[in-house]
Amino acid sequence: MATGLVIFIFLLGSLGPLAGEQTPRPGAYLAMLGALVLVCFLAFGWLASRLEKTGRTRHIVRAERLLSAARTAVIGIHAYGVFSLGWVQFARELTHRAPIVSDFLAAAPALVTLILVFAGYAPIQKRLREALLWRFLHDGRPVGRSMSRWQLVWEHTRHSILLALVPLLLLRVWIEVGDLAWGRAKLSADAAAWIGLVWQITGVFTVLAFAPLLLRFVWDTVPLESGELRDRVERVLSRNRVSARNVLVWQTSSGVLNGALMGVVPVARYVLFTDALLQLLPVRQVEAVAAHEAGHGRLWHLPWLLGSMMTSALLCGLAFEVAASSLDLPQTSEWTIAGVAFTVVGAILTLGFVSRRFELQADAFAVADLSRHPAPAEMPPADSLTPVEVMPPPLPSNAVTTESVAAMNAALSAVADLNGVPVNRFTWRHGTIAGRQRHLESLIGTPLKSLPIDRTVRWIKAVTAVSAALTIALIVIFGVMPQ
Repeated sequence: MATGLVIFIFLLGSLGPLAGEQTPRPGAYLAMLGALVLVCFLAFGWLASRLEKTGRTRHIVRAERLLSAARTAVIGIHAYGVFSLGWVQFARELTHRAPIVSDFLAAAPALVTLILVFAGYAPIQKRLREALLWRFLHDGRPVGRSMSRWQLVWEHTRHSILLALVPLLLLRVWIEVGDLAWGRAKLSADAAAWIGLVWQITGVFTVLAFAPLLLRFVWDTVPLESGELRDRVERVLSRNRVSARNVLVWQTSSGVLNGALMGVVPVARYVLFTDALLQLLPVRQVEAVAAHEAGHGRLWHLPWLLGSMMTSALLCGLAFEVAASSLDLPQTSEWTIAGVAFTVVGAILTLGFVSRRFELQADAFAVADLSRHPAPAEMPPADSLTPVEVMPPPLPSNAVTTESVAAMNAALSAVADLNGVPVNRFTWRHGTIAGRQRHLESLIGTPLKSLPIDRTVRWIKAVTAVSAALTIALIVIFGVMPQ
């Protein structure tokens, strides 16, 4: 969640000039953020003490709700600072409008506040991790090192804040280089707008394609050691024709259980598994997670997700422009901000709808792969078998098997359980764990070549392609450019 908030903070900062000239009041803006941090530290401290005394989980739930509310408040205060208190104007004047530097100064207070809010919550997380360590000891599982509050804060900063900050910095540099080039070329306003739009869209895909080369060093990662586990993961990638530069272990001191495919192009693509996932999940479930990530890569989910969001944003922007023109609305900053807000909402709604379907398709892809390649049955030693008992391996299944669904659902349950996430908790991009598990159970016995979610995603991609073509046609024919 924090990663999306970082992107939203920079987006709000880019809208600062739309607010017009104001009398900057940076003190009021900083005071509001400071008051939020103080309230959070006091509230989290009280909840931590109650948790220590009573051990009741309801205090954990309250702390998580407070964390979500505080993060939302940061966005609200930052938006108020941008549009009413002249914070972006102040940041630009302070840096003499220096490119990139002024953008990051404008975002810095909100980013620091997000980190400090998590610092207030960190003692709650520390107690949860300690309880998990005792559970691991009781179960005889591998135990990671204990972490202090500020070690947890640094881990959160690296894995959440910097995950968005590094690509945003690269994208901002890309855009600045383009602006300098168009300025020197002395192009017409229309030509510069067209070239700038294409340049920015190209930059988004380029940065997302090659940023993993840097992000693997921002995160604490090491290559997965050679052995049976790596061989099994690489076989999953190979049989699904998904190339990756390396298979990495994301070292979280056994604090996070997850997997990820990072990158689009093979030369800068990595498959990541957290240390906890590799330590705690059986090999078959690790294969299921690897197949899920291979599905994202094989089906090109990231480019299609970005394309659908951009198309939705452009369509919403064009729709607002056409509506404003037909109603003869005045070209005021308020209406411009409303148009931008309409565009952003459209992109966010599209992100959630498409991303959740892509997750279901990646789950289905994983169980289909496991169904085609069943787990080897436990066999007695070869020297104890008679020739009649030596049987060939089972033929690949043509339908989703119960065993494949059980493996994937067990992996999802482990992710939820060990990350402390209720299976019915809804997330914007992934839906609920319980919903994904029910979807997988409904696929048992379904022919591998006719999975319902594949038809749904084909419709999504078709609509995205047609909408993108329609948007381009409208821009070319009517000369309307979204603000």
